[in-house]
Amino acid sequence: MPFDGLVLHKVLKEIKNNILGDRIKNIYQPIKSQVLIQFSQSFVLLSLISPSYVILLSQKPNVPIQPANFAQFLRKKTRNGRVVDVEQLGLDRIGYFEIESYDQETSAMREYKLFFELMGRNSNLILVNEDNKVEESLKRVYEEFRPIIPGVKYLPYYDDSQTNILEENIENIENIDYDRLMGFSKKSIAFLQEIGIQRAIKDLKKPYLFYFKEGNTYDFSAITPNNFKYEELKPSEALLKVFQERANQSRLLEIKRDLEKRVKSEIDRLEKTKEQILQDLNEEKNLKDLEKKGELLQAYLYKIKKGERYFTVNDWNTGEEVTIEIDPLLSPTQNLGKLYKNIKRTKSKVEYAKKRIKKVNNELEYFNQLFETISSAEDIETLIEIKEEMKDIGLLSENKKSKRERKVKTTFRKFNYKGFEILVGKNNKQNDELTRSAAQADIWLHTHEIPSSHTIIKSSGKEIPEEVIDYAARIAATFSKAKMSSNVAVDYTQRKNVWKPKGAKPGMWLYKNYETIIVEPFREVP
Repeated sequence: MPFDGLVLHKVLKEIKNNILGDRIKNIYQPIKSQVLIQFSQSFVLLSLISPSYVILLSQKPNVPIQPANFAQFLRKKTRNGRVVDVEQLGLDRIGYFEIESYDQETSAMREYKLFFELMGRNSNLILVNEDNKVEESLKRVYEEFRPIIPGVKYLPYYDDSQTNILEENIENIENIDYDRLMGFSKKSIAFLQEIGIQRAIKDLKKPYLFYFKEGNTYDFSAITPNNFKYEELKPSEALLKVFQERANQSRLLEIKRDLEKRVKSEIDRLEKTKEQILQDLNEEKNLKDLEKKGELLQAYLYKIKKGERYFTVNDWNTGEEVTIEIDPLLSPTQNLGKLYKNIKRTKSKVEYAKKRIKKVNNELEYFNQLFETISSAEDIETLIEIKEEMKDIGLLSENKKSKRERKVKTTFRKFNYKGFEILVGKNNKQNDELTRSAAQADIWLHTHEIPSSHTIIKSSGKEIPEEVIDYAARIAATFSKAKMSSNVAVDYTQRKNVWKPKGAKPGMWLYKNYETIIVEPFREVP
């Protein structure tokens, strides 16, 4: 989100059009690094949190009752003062509000400039008087080359030798030294190289920002973001939308991480259980050997002498000698009983393991599918639905906070190709609903033995062409655990061949009479 000098240029124009000639009603500090100036119909928020910015607001945000020191000082000097100018230094991220205010101590009009330097960690707000001396600053700076403390001459951190494209006549973009361009972020330079200097100058004269989406991230630009779809919005509107989207994205990632962590913990537990079951199943290999030794020991029991540790006999089936380890402290009969008890215990363990392995594999399949739905969720509403599913199966507990959480119902992902509607579930509950509601002749798709969303091609009584099936298969692969792979196997069949086993968890279905197609997932959702 580059709040560069170009964006500031447009933001200040909007602010100037709204507050010029207006009086300052009050000044607040929502937090230590922000100052909010209230006017008759609007507010201006100056934020020094990286990325630092200034924005016009129509509504008052939450502010503490007791103002901080800097806000109190600004109130004393500028409250009821009139804004006579709003300016930017060139195209840099520096500017000021010029304020004409009555000083009760001297009974005279005073002129102040509230400078804002939006320079990342070095951002600052400085109140300067008519003698160009610092009255006070949000952050005092004691550096020798440029101190910012009360009483010193104010020197803006501004390099006027840089190239300002609005003031210099630049015919050819090839003559530009990009490192010397004033107000351009790296992203703005990239757009400039695509659209050219003349288009950029025209764009800067327009009163709006370009609001666009790059991947899953929303952003804004003062010049045309070539190769992106964009909206033209008022600067304040574009900024607020991006801030809100970023806040939502942060919350989305936080919820996603928490849910993924909980499901991953369950997957790890099941993987350990599966490993133990496989070890138990592996003992089936020893059963034949144990049973043979039991037969031989029973047949030659009369030859065993108490106190022997090993007993060697001839196997009448193979003619080979077999050595059986026995307990010298036990009688021959006791040794035989111990061996048969071991055989019985091993058989029981293997039988139990065979029953459990199927259940554990089904559980693993479900939780891997659940993990994939969390991973591919694109909005908070979908994650809230997934949380409800996790509560239903007992993976998350219901508490007061979750009871108050807004219950939502999201819609399927929808695509259209060659006149056919393609629907994709966003979570397991949606997968169930989507598959249940599909017509018998609709085509149902799912990645082969890989967790993915259910995908349906609506037939609407028409024969579905192969190219539509191929496209839908690519979508199914895109919303699967194999989305980053090159060749993904996708199974497809008519909905009439798909059924849900009794007692199966959400999203878990079986299917038959299917065909498989190998496709490349989309790198970007179409």
